[in-house]
Amino acid sequence: MKIVGDKVYLIDSFRIPGVFSTYLLDFEKKVLVEPCVASGAEIILDYLSKLKISRLDHIAVTHVHIDHGGGAATIAKKTGAKILVHPKGAKHIANPEKLWQASKEVLGELAEIYGKPESIEEDKLIPVEDGQIFDLIDDEMVAIHAPGHAPHMVAYYLKRRKILFPSDSIGMLVKGRVFPLTPPPFDFEKAIETLEKFEKMEIEKVALTHFGTAPKDCIREVKERLKLWFEVAREANSIEELDSKLRKADPDIELIEKGSLFHSFYLTSIRGLLPARKK
Repeated sequence: MKIVGDKVYLIDSFRIPGVFSTYLLDFEKKVLVEPCVASGAEIILDYLSKLKISRLDHIAVTHVHIDHGGGAATIAKKTGAKILVHPKGAKHIANPEKLWQASKEVLGELAEIYGKPESIEEDKLIPVEDGQIFDLIDDEMVAIHAPGHAPHMVAYYLKRRKILFPSDSIGMLVKGRVFPLTPPPFDFEKAIETLEKFEKMEIEKVALTHFGTAPKDCIREVKERLKLWFEVAREANSIEELDSKLRKADPDIELIEKGSLFHSFYLTSIRGLLPARKK
């Protein structure tokens, strides 16, 4: 576990280290941001047990993709937490069967590694509105609707500590570089609007899910890279062609190790760019 800020901790929450960041806000009102995959729930619960934390007030789900919201129900049942989630995604947390079937089609064997999310009663969910504030006593946490990567994306922001938890609305951090995450059905214009919204905020630290923390400058970096990738995608007609053109236009892509989970995230991203360019 790593210290991110005052009473804010990063839990490495997957069996492969350095892929999924879950964040514990160890305040008077305790919050877990990004419960991540179902198969990582026991890792998170074990950390909480070592800290003698048996109860959580909230679990903040950024979006319902199974590598982000998959562990929410399991952890909520063990800790009594209410789950914060975008109104569009709430039904998939309550009953993830349809999401699970779709995830298996898209992710294949990787879905089984992530694990099937548990279901949970709807009264355990709190649909969050854009700008909604949660008083955690030690700080205030603001929910920010952040579409682009997904229409049901919520970022969370600690007002006093000036820490942003943007999940995939910013991207993934690989060897000091931040790369966009643009899976289908990606919305380029909304993604840029979200990044520009973040740029106007007072942010001292960006707490990413994949993986770790970065300075605010990462927002500008990923916005420029996303614009470049989108322009390159306009000239490509296949995944293979887009991959080749992107590698020529953006040599930093070589930092993403082939065969790694980060490389699978990249491949999913370029699959989302091709249809997005036609919108």
